[in-house]
Amino acid sequence: MSFRALLLWRSFSVLFLLGLLTAPAAFGQLKDAKGNLISPVAFANQDAITTTFVTSPNLSGMSAVATSGNATSSDTPPDPSDVTNQWLKVEFHYGTTAALKTKYLDSVEFKVWIEGRDLLATNAPVPGKGVAVALTGSVTYINVPAGSDIYGVFYVHPSTLGRYSGEHGVTDFDRKFDIHMEAYVGGTLMDKIDKNKEQDPNWFQPLVPITGLVYRQDQSPFIIVDPDRYPAIKLPTTAQ
Repeated sequence: MSFRALLLWRSFSVLFLLGLLTAPAAFGQLKDAKGNLISPVAFANQDAITTTFVTSPNLSGMSAVATSGNATSSDTPPDPSDVTNQWLKVEFHYGTTAALKTKYLDSVEFKVWIEGRDLLATNAPVPGKGVAVALTGSVTYINVPAGSDIYGVFYVHPSTLGRYSGEHGVTDFDRKFDIHMEAYVGGTLMDKIDKNKEQDPNWFQPLVPITGLVYRQDQSPFIIVDPDRYPAIKLPTTAQ
C-alpha cells in the first residue's frame, strides 16, 4: 500500500471490497455515450500488474531470476534478502476485447507511473521524509494478436531503485509503492489500472514526474530474455 493511502485503506477496505463485487468487469474501459464498449484492449483484472526483482541475464542468454513472484531458472539463484543489485521488473497482463474486429491490433501504447521517494530533495515538505516522485515511461507494442493473455514489461535499473527508494530501502518498490498504468490506442485512453487499490483514482498526478529512468525491454539487458513473451516493440523513428 502506498505511503499516502495506508490510513484510508484501513478505514474503507470493507466498502471497497463490496464495491469490487458489484462493479462491472470493464470499469475502466472506454465506452460510447450509450455505454457500448469501444475499447479494443483492456487490462486483464485488478491484479494485472506484478513486480519482481530480477538479476541481469548472463551472456549465454540464461533467463533472469526473480526474488519475488514467479521466478525463472538459473544455476545460482541470488540471496532473496539482497536486492540491492537487482532490477525491478514490472510486468502487466492485458488482452483484446470484443470491440476488436480483426486478428491484430495495429498498436497500443502503455504509459506507466512508478511511485518512489526522493530522500535527497531539498524541498521536502517534511524534513527527512523526502518528496513523492513518479518514475515515468512508455512502450508501444505493434501487431498485437487478438487474445486474452498478452503481456508487456518495463524495467528499472538497480541504482535508480536505490536513489528513489524510501527509508526501508528498495523493497518498498515491491511491497509499498504503487504503480499506475494506462493503455492508449490512437492517442485515446482505453483503460487504466493501479497495482494497489487506491481510494483516490488520481493519486499519481501530484507526484513529481521523473522521466527517462523506466526502460522498455529493448533498452535493457533483458532484451534477450523471453523474446517471444511480448509483442514487437515500435522503435523510435530517427531522422534520415
